[in-house]
Amino acid sequence: MAESPSRADFGRMRRSSLRNILGLLLRHRKALAVGIVALIGVDGLQLIIPKIMQYAVDALARGMATPRQLWLAGAAIVLVSLGMGICRFGWRFFIIGSSHRIERDLRQDLYDHLQSLSPQYYDKTRVGDLMAHATNDLQAVRMATGMAALASIDAIILAAASISIMVTMDLRLTLLTLIPLPLLSLMMLRFGKLVHSRFTAVQEAFSRLTDKAQESMSGVRVVKAYGDEISEESYFSEKANDCVVENVRLVRIWGLFGPIIGALAMASTAILLGAGGRMVIYGEVSLGEFVAFSSYLGMLIWPMMAVGWVVNILQRGTASMDRLEKIFATPPDIAGGQVCDIRTPSIEVRNLTFRYPQTDVDVLADASFTLEANAMLGIVGRTGSGKTTLVELLMRLYDPPRGTVFVGGREISELELDHLRRMFGYVPQETFLFAMSIADNIAFGAESVSRERIEELAGLVEIASEIREFPDGFDTLVGERGVTLSGGQKQRVAIARALAADPRILILDDALSSVDTETEAAILSRLRTEMSGRTSIVIAHRISTVMGADLILVFDNGRIVEQGTHRELLSNEGFYSELYRMQRLEEEAMKTGDDGKGEVP
Repeated sequence: MAESPSRADFGRMRRSSLRNILGLLLRHRKALAVGIVALIGVDGLQLIIPKIMQYAVDALARGMATPRQLWLAGAAIVLVSLGMGICRFGWRFFIIGSSHRIERDLRQDLYDHLQSLSPQYYDKTRVGDLMAHATNDLQAVRMATGMAALASIDAIILAAASISIMVTMDLRLTLLTLIPLPLLSLMMLRFGKLVHSRFTAVQEAFSRLTDKAQESMSGVRVVKAYGDEISEESYFSEKANDCVVENVRLVRIWGLFGPIIGALAMASTAILLGAGGRMVIYGEVSLGEFVAFSSYLGMLIWPMMAVGWVVNILQRGTASMDRLEKIFATPPDIAGGQVCDIRTPSIEVRNLTFRYPQTDVDVLADASFTLEANAMLGIVGRTGSGKTTLVELLMRLYDPPRGTVFVGGREISELELDHLRRMFGYVPQETFLFAMSIADNIAFGAESVSRERIEELAGLVEIASEIREFPDGFDTLVGERGVTLSGGQKQRVAIARALAADPRILILDDALSSVDTETEAAILSRLRTEMSGRTSIVIAHRISTVMGADLILVFDNGRIVEQGTHRELLSNEGFYSELYRMQRLEEEAMKTGDDGKGEVP
């Protein structure tokens, strides 16, 4: 069992995350510099207003104020406020705008990195976790690079300027009103650690909730088919309640932190009222100076309040950055080689033995065969015998052992990954269509394909007439995962999509299992022309699908138990010939039943 991170580990992670957040800010240093100048302008102008108030109040207290002086003071305050408004727009535009651009860049970096990871990573990672990273975590980092950075700079500038002016006005009164500040620093250190750990727990609870929601929505038809809505609602409610509990634990800390900071700030005001009021009574300071000092102390209260707010946001941001960094630190476990031109897309497999990571069962054992370029390979065998695993290894969706898989005479680990995969057109068992139009689904993955070619390919796979019957024809939206199409329609659209990419090697993994035998025969007849100029691999359960292949492999329990042409395998009187006879009997029985001349046993 893995050990939980120690307190020192958490400290190192926070420091690393803070450095990473600073690095994100430095990417936009020019815009941030302009925003900081505007922020300094706001604070500088804000510091002028108490001095104007001091001048006006002292004049009133001495009985020497004139209406003209008061109007001028009011006009000066209005002009200063107008300048503050202009500068405030500047810092919001440049600093907050930069935080949104940082979020955009980080989201793109995250997406690009996720795209570089192999299916093995997604086998052990929940979708809910990834959705939480792409939403809440990125938002928390944006707040840390925007409002937290802004409030930090503003608090430092305003606090330093306010304290400097207060010291010049009266050192003793300044020291008295700043007594609560050390308590504030101690509380900031204590509460910061609690906020970090509890926000991490909030994000993890949100990941579990998102994962459950995604799973329930994706499998809503299964849930309804089994009438299992009540148990699903109960399970979702449990996850939602966990999320609420963790958020309440976080809010409890923040809810306690805020009032304490406010109380300390009010303590400073109380000290000013007692000590400063006494000085005014004894004539040690003027009434105008007291009002100005009170205004500067009020300005200092914001930095004191901002400390808690900034700590909260920064701790949330660092917690989220920790989670994101764990993803970025995950290297792609399949690295590419060099680009080279494969002129003859032949395939050779030598003594291939493979087991999935963290398992102890060989999915493939000592598999060997050679397929010439532009030839057709048929693969048959029982369910779970390793057929799909073989083609996934050919495309390096999983990494095969060195020296076992070759394409065009080159070991696939030596080939640049994108270049290798672009050689393949793949139609998997579980057909996936994107939530866009049929035409866009067919054109997916192709650099350029005309509408005429799209319709031609649809006709090739016997679906063009069905598509034209839809209200919007080829522009019909298929819904998420192609939900508006039948299984056979999705398979045929996927085959057309694979052909549109004009691959050197075409793989059909049980791609016609959802169509009837007659439609399958018609599609295969039409596909022969398209397949003749490229290497083809067809996995099927029906012998009729692969009987025309140049080489047929028969899999059983991860091993190639037979290989040869259709004629050769029939003469061997092995598993293949037995399977062929069984399927022929089933077809004959079905025909007899359809003709009404007999009963299907």
